Amino acid sequence: MNGMRINRPLLFEQLYQLLPARYWTILFVLLAGVVGYLMAPADLLPGDYTAHIQVTLPDQTITAVHPFKVGRVAKETIIQTVSGDEYQLIVSGASAFPNQLGQSLTYRVRLLGTTKNAIPLTLDNVSSTIIGPSYQQHLPATKINNGWLVFTMHIPFKAKIALALLFIVATLWLTELIPLAASALLIPVVVVAAGITDAQTILQPFSHPIIILFLAGFLLAEGMRHTGVDRRLALAILSRASLKPAYLMLTMMGLTAFLSMWMSNTASVAVIIPIALAILDKIPEEVGRTGFRRALILSVAYAATVGGVGSAIGTPANIMAISFLNEFAGTDLAFVDWFRFGLPVTILMIPIIWLYLLLSFHVKLGEVGGFSREMYEQEKQALGTPNRGQWLVLLAFAGVIVLWLTERWHGLSTTIVALSGAVFLFLTNILDKESLNRINWNALLTFGGGLAIGVTLVNTGVSDWITLHLTGLEHLPPAIVIFLVAALTLVTGAFISNTATAAMLIPIAIPLAQILQIDPRLLVAVVAIGSSIDFALVVGTPPTMMAYSTGLFRPQDIFRRGILLNVIGLLILSFGVIWIWQLLGIVTLR
Repeated sequence: MNGMRINRPLLFEQLYQLLPARYWTILFVLLAGVVGYLMAPADLLPGDYTAHIQVTLPDQTITAVHPFKVGRVAKETIIQTVSGDEYQLIVSGASAFPNQLGQSLTYRVRLLGTTKNAIPLTLDNVSSTIIGPSYQQHLPATKINNGWLVFTMHIPFKAKIALALLFIVATLWLTELIPLAASALLIPVVVVAAGITDAQTILQPFSHPIIILFLAGFLLAEGMRHTGVDRRLALAILSRASLKPAYLMLTMMGLTAFLSMWMSNTASVAVIIPIALAILDKIPEEVGRTGFRRALILSVAYAATVGGVGSAIGTPANIMAISFLNEFAGTDLAFVDWFRFGLPVTILMIPIIWLYLLLSFHVKLGEVGGFSREMYEQEKQALGTPNRGQWLVLLAFAGVIVLWLTERWHGLSTTIVALSGAVFLFLTNILDKESLNRINWNALLTFGGGLAIGVTLVNTGVSDWITLHLTGLEHLPPAIVIFLVAALTLVTGAFISNTATAAMLIPIAIPLAQILQIDPRLLVAVVAIGSSIDFALVVGTPPTMMAYSTGLFRPQDIFRRGILLNVIGLLILSFGVIWIWQLLGIVTLR
């Protein structure tokens, strides 16, 4: 035996050759699913549970126990009063909760003085723990409602299947074993087959307003392409822009980021990418071979992503952060205050992304032979004056953009505005039924699948399970906590929408900040911005999906270049921009 030596690399190579690479990928996908299944929480067992509530006051501590059952439908609400020396603690909650999809376990408390006046409760003097059969979970308050401190969480229901499905689909999207749209369609199949929910519920995300916004954006872009407006606009920009590809790219990034501050990042990309593609058609092939074509499209998408964090209305996560901080943490943030949080991130990330993509795609900095302003001026003159179809497309685009920028005045949603523009093009015969055949349905189905898995994670309790485990970070240094929270937010936001990520994590970030004695404004801003800065996954953000829909990239291409930007963004958010916030006086560090 001592004389026998096993060549392990050769052994592994022989094992690998026994099966085609496709089968090894299938095994890897299945292994990912097993890991997700084992990691996820088990369903909450039916039985008797108690919520132990403790209110710590300067001169006394008041405790209360709220009993309830899991596995039954509530028939009554239990209200109990626990009296202290000078105060009364009132606990109210249902007597039972059904163990089913989307069911939230909820109870609430309030404190009264001797004259029955309400005593405001703060997050640092109230704690709550749920205890039941083989179960114990600390549950922080998530909301203040009319003087009541509300505790709530989704009951785990088939969470193991949901997390296993997430891991499987994420691995399929990364490996592209089957088309992305097919992986997305696997989600409703598994969800319905596993009995998590019915077909109508799980298929709703595929017609979500953001999917319809995608569709309308594609139709508007098709109108530009069909009438030649994109070519005309491209020539107009090229006749005035820098002749150096690198600076042209920076100009396009700056324009996209600015638009994303005032309209949805999806809408801004829907406007800019068709123009960028038309510009690229005029770039000589020698520039195209350097990777400028792919660098420009990806830079526009990434600029839209970081531009959205710059203003309060750039992304729903920002508005959500302001709302929760004002209601739950006693702040008084206004619309203009968010510029001090978001703009530093945008200003720092734009040049970093620009330089990184220049190096990654080997874009030439100097002017390229044959790439002259006179050539574009001549082509522009050859086009002549705009025809009726081009004027109609320009009118539709101008109307849509104006309505997008003035949404808070008229109240029409971004999706309805975009749909109106697309319908207008059909009514004026600019678009026809053949236009629908040229839409990138693969991209629409893939992003719909991303929304569907997000809904599943929330309703099965997986999202709450993830966020509740953050409370175990209280023994770590604040800087490490901020980094870990930012990392978890970024990873979560890569698989589900940033709005859903913010909705899950922001309510937890506030009590977590109180427990760790960190400024709630700091932790909430990190969560809100961290949910919006994923660059690696095709389904991570709508702009990245729209860049993928151009057909210039494979998912692996975007992942390989975006993962490093994720790390850079994470480090800037965790260890860089917070010092700028401190200098601006909007957060405090201890």
